[in-house]
Amino acid sequence: MRLSTDDAEGHPLILDFVAFLLGTGAAALLVWEIGWPLTSGDRKIATIISLVLAVAVVVMELYRLITIREERKKWRRAIIFIVVPVFAIIQIYLSRRWGFWHQQEEFAVRGVGLTLLTASQLTLVVPGLLRLLDLTRSEWFKKIPPGMLVVGSFVVVILIGTGLLKTPNATNTGISWLDALFTSTSAVCVTGLIVKDTALDFTLAGQGIILGLIQVGGLGVMTLAYFIALMSGQGISLRDRVFLNEMFSTTNVRAVTHFVRTIVLTTLLIEGIGAAGLYYQWRDLEHGLWHASFHSISAFCNAGFSTFSTGLMDSAARESYGIQSIIMILIIVGGLGFVVTGQLPGLTFAPVLRKITSMMRRRRPYVWVPVHSKLVLVTTALLVVFGMLGFWLLEFEGGYGHPWVALFNSVTARTAGFNVSDLSQLSIPSVIFMCFLMVIGGSPGGTAGGLKTTTFALGMLELRRILLGRSDVNVFGRRISRDVLDRCHVTLVLSLLWILASTTAVSLANPEFKLDDVLFECVSAFATVGVSRGITADLVPFSKCVIILTMLVGRIGILTFALTMAGRPRPRHFQYPEARLPLN
Repeated sequence: MRLSTDDAEGHPLILDFVAFLLGTGAAALLVWEIGWPLTSGDRKIATIISLVLAVAVVVMELYRLITIREERKKWRRAIIFIVVPVFAIIQIYLSRRWGFWHQQEEFAVRGVGLTLLTASQLTLVVPGLLRLLDLTRSEWFKKIPPGMLVVGSFVVVILIGTGLLKTPNATNTGISWLDALFTSTSAVCVTGLIVKDTALDFTLAGQGIILGLIQVGGLGVMTLAYFIALMSGQGISLRDRVFLNEMFSTTNVRAVTHFVRTIVLTTLLIEGIGAAGLYYQWRDLEHGLWHASFHSISAFCNAGFSTFSTGLMDSAARESYGIQSIIMILIIVGGLGFVVTGQLPGLTFAPVLRKITSMMRRRRPYVWVPVHSKLVLVTTALLVVFGMLGFWLLEFEGGYGHPWVALFNSVTARTAGFNVSDLSQLSIPSVIFMCFLMVIGGSPGGTAGGLKTTTFALGMLELRRILLGRSDVNVFGRRISRDVLDRCHVTLVLSLLWILASTTAVSLANPEFKLDDVLFECVSAFATVGVSRGITADLVPFSKCVIILTMLVGRIGILTFALTMAGRPRPRHFQYPEARLPLN
């Protein structure tokens, strides 16, 4: 008797569910291996369980391939599902053989064996994740609004990260549940606000967990899931394409699968190049490669986390213009948004190739740049220059008026969270100016928070339209639709209201802090910047909860969050008579 099917071919849903359970078991075993100190007996048990899970996955996928004709057509996905667990079995076997060859158990099992077991669990999780995507094609899942999926995915990852950070191996002296939740939220929302010293309070495993949360939060769990599905040949449905199209604010539904591949591969490439450049600067440091990789990913994802207690004010980075230059480049490129970042290779190399081609054919080269990309690049450049001049003029007579420090503060203020100077010593005008830059934030479709550069630019253009008495907002030869401008207005109002409400709440809970410090903290959390004037660790639990929620809303987007909470709109089939009201 067939239990259940999802198509005419009799594809059993029970197999997908079992595969997901096996992947969940592998993930749980992985957490046990990483998060808790294991005895030699525990390691043997972990090895046996890993072997059983891997064999079960292979048997189940072979059964699926043999008995279900539809699966045979998807040869690329079938290879992934079978080869990956076989690879895990080989890893487990090698870990045992390596432990037999080397008599030093601590090195053999804990060093090589645990590494291979960890890799085996990760490989076993992949088939489970892909089968989970199969389950998401069910009818009940399709009724969930896309915005709720985004919010839910971030909440799930935050909770998982909280649990991982609570494991004994993650910290040196332990951590409370609230502080673990705060740190996990800050990492997933790529903010950078901390209540515990990342360098001193977290072990290497804990720092690795934070880095993983930053990477997942930066790219987005849905993006990574669909990327794995595409790489394995599983493909994505039309509904998934529309969902991704809305999430990244793109206009071409057909090209969205290529876009997902491009942004993930481009992200990994840029982070790798950044890590190589930083490692060259830190090659003489202990764990130099780890510091370089951590800061490269943190900078590109605009997270602001550092493996140094004092951040980039540490002696390893404070006097190095080379390190700070690499960090600034990574921050700017990461803050452009995935849409523009994915177009960077074409925008960079296409003009050169077309110039060469035009010289050969004697034609004038033409490079088409989308309006969105033009607006992002121009606005970003103007804000960087404007911010540098602002900090330079405001701190000209102080200790932070150096042009290089002003440039770095201008770059990091809108989204990153790194600092090369003590921000608690900034003057009040500089604090207000920095809050202004933080509110603007980075560009849409990426890791940045805040209003977004396009929202700010369109707001300024709308102001110009009203003052000049024009009917439309035009930019780069294109007219901006009224729907986009309406969303821009709502985003502006909601953002200011949220900042006002969160600042008021934290001020009431922590009356001992100055208002400018509290405002700075709340704006930094909402814009997912991560800079602070030194009050984060001293906040009361209620204030920490306010900051946690503010970071989540800022990462998701205030408009997306509001629309998700409002539910599905109810269309009206009538209109009331128009009324004109005085405003002055």
